Amino acid sequence: MPESAHPNRWFGANPQATASQGKNPHGWTRETPATWRSALGLGESKDREPPEGGGHWYPEPPKRRGPIIAGLVILAIVAIAVGWIIGNSTSSSSSSTANLSATVNPTLAQGGQNFVRFACAACHGMQGKGGPDPSVPMLTSVGSTLSQAQIESIIADGVPGQVVKGGSGTSAPYMPTWRNILSKQQITELAQYIGAGLPAVPGAVNQPAPTGQGDVVAGAVYFERYGCENCHGANGLGGVINPSPDGTIPPLGGPAFDKQFPTTSSVTDVITSGSVIGKNPITSMPHWGGIIPQAEMNQMVAYIRTLPGPSGG
Repeated sequence: MPESAHPNRWFGANPQATASQGKNPHGWTRETPATWRSALGLGESKDREPPEGGGHWYPEPPKRRGPIIAGLVILAIVAIAVGWIIGNSTSSSSSSTANLSATVNPTLAQGGQNFVRFACAACHGMQGKGGPDPSVPMLTSVGSTLSQAQIESIIADGVPGQVVKGGSGTSAPYMPTWRNILSKQQITELAQYIGAGLPAVPGAVNQPAPTGQGDVVAGAVYFERYGCENCHGANGLGGVINPSPDGTIPPLGGPAFDKQFPTTSSVTDVITSGSVIGKNPITSMPHWGGIIPQAEMNQMVAYIRTLPGPSGG
């Protein structure tokens, strides 16, 4: 086969035809610069004669180890990054998730759970560290100033609120009586928990209200968080014993409720200022102004509007 007319030595005879003759498997002429051979990992060789028919031997493509090594390096980096992300995610998750298996004194654990369940935390703050309204005292130092009996007495009988002149509500949040809502054992558990300095109890946390699911769904969570269910009963059906002239805490919902509270503002007004019926302290409607944000109060009212009232009416 004649030599290629192209002067560049990379062109020449058909490499498959010349290679099939089995000569000079390295594929280079004597004139091939040593630096090229060295760059391609080829040693010196003295038997590199041109193939028959002219032209030049074409080299076998060098093994491309670069992309393979680069790929392995990339895989290693990805593996390290994924491991770091998973490790940090696990660490963050474990640090933010309550360790429910932690050993806690059962009485203090029950008191801590009661503190959240019965909305004490809503007013006094988690672990009694202070709530949104400055008129509600912190409880962190109560254990060093009051006895167990004194704490139990305050929980049971409450602290009277300042009634608004000419109205039925109060001018600021106050401590209602819990005598008819909590059992004696629950009051004792709460008092011991407060007396012990309100330690953190795994799992004693407020349930977060979901977002993007409408006011009624969020309002149902707030109804529980702020203790409405404790007094007005499951699903607002009422029936909790109260030493008021009514004898029981009234239900939420139904024709009678809707007639007395026909608008959203009429419901939020009584939630905001509370309602003291009879001589306080009694189990009256607490003053929630300054405790419940207005947006959450509106969502809670949206949920209350869905309640059936007595006998589904």
